[in-house]
Amino acid sequence: MAQGNGTSAPADPSDSTKSPSYMGRILNLLELSVIADSAPLTLSGLAAAADAPLSTVSRLTAQLVAWGFLNETVEHRFVPGRRLVAMATAVGEHLYSNDRLQQATRLLTGVTGESTTAGRIVGNSMYIIARTESEQPLRSVSRIGEVIPPHSSALGKAIMSRLPRSRQLALLGGAGLEDPEAVLEKMQPELEEARRCGYAVDEETYTVGLRCRAAAVIGPDGTAVAGLSISGPAARFVHELAEQAVPALCREAAAIGDLR
Repeated sequence: MAQGNGTSAPADPSDSTKSPSYMGRILNLLELSVIADSAPLTLSGLAAAADAPLSTVSRLTAQLVAWGFLNETVEHRFVPGRRLVAMATAVGEHLYSNDRLQQATRLLTGVTGESTTAGRIVGNSMYIIARTESEQPLRSVSRIGEVIPPHSSALGKAIMSRLPRSRQLALLGGAGLEDPEAVLEKMQPELEEARRCGYAVDEETYTVGLRCRAAAVIGPDGTAVAGLSISGPAARFVHELAEQAVPALCREAAAIGDLR
């Protein structure tokens, strides 16, 4: 409210509607807690990343924890809380709905005649959430809800190739691998090739006799939110046909990820 001398009254930090700078700092800390390169961050890490006084960041993060938007781990790092996770899940479902992914699998199977799978990340695991089977009698059958191996499947590698290292390690750990660091190091050539080409390849590694091509669905922050794969028996889905399917696969993945 304006004072008699024409100046504004000091902003009340408890009322965000009176202080855009307060709201801006809150939103900035929420963003950094999720997308900073070295997330999750400690209190001092958040202060450095936000270029804000430690005392201010300490006060604001305490408020965010109290509201349920952040949690503080035993290592004193700040991670998304239940309310932020619920919001992110709702947004993800709206932007990349399972119905849209199912539509993509039907389209690609119609184009190629082979089975198409859509997967997405849930927590620290990847799951099949949409699937259209080939009408051919000889095919590899997968089911919605099955876990996608992040290290041995084309779909897993396509998604992994477009994630920050911290998320890659979390997914490998979520798959129950004993040494995620060593597995990730071994995967680097394939992940680099997938990033360069825009799609990942499986030549009978995941399952003997099965050939697969997969592409990641990229979200607005440049990281993978889901993925699509086309697979078929190597004897029928020969290398040439698999490569011919790649443009349609990549176009559909890009169309899902294009939110503009």
